Amino acid sequence: MKYLLKTLGYYAIFIILVTFICSLLNLIGVNSSITNLIIFIFNLLAFFILGFKNGKKASSKGYIAGLKMSGLFILVLIVINLFTAKNFFNIATIIYYIVLILTGTAGSMMGINKKDTNEQ
Repeated sequence: MKYLLKTLGYYAIFIILVTFICSLLNLIGVNSSITNLIIFIFNLLAFFILGFKNGKKASSKGYIAGLKMSGLFILVLIVINLFTAKNFFNIATIIYYIVLILTGTAGSMMGINKKDTNEQ
């Protein structure tokens, strides 16, 4: 659990930095759909990398470690979405969350397969 909270902190810092950069891009006139795509890509990348690291630390069943990590992060995103979005649940956000969960789970499964034999 301690590792998940530490990872959640890294994720929060990463997302704040990416959001700040995309906000600056919006200020200089970049289309908001492009910045939304950038946020989506970096969010996928963050879920995959953190899932991969989580999978390397897991003792077995990488998909469960990935589901736990992704579930915690999605829960945080849902809470943030509760306070900031007008349309809380629509099909696009549900698909978005499912894609993020699958990415984190895939990263964790790859991480447990790439684990060194010395770490076991």
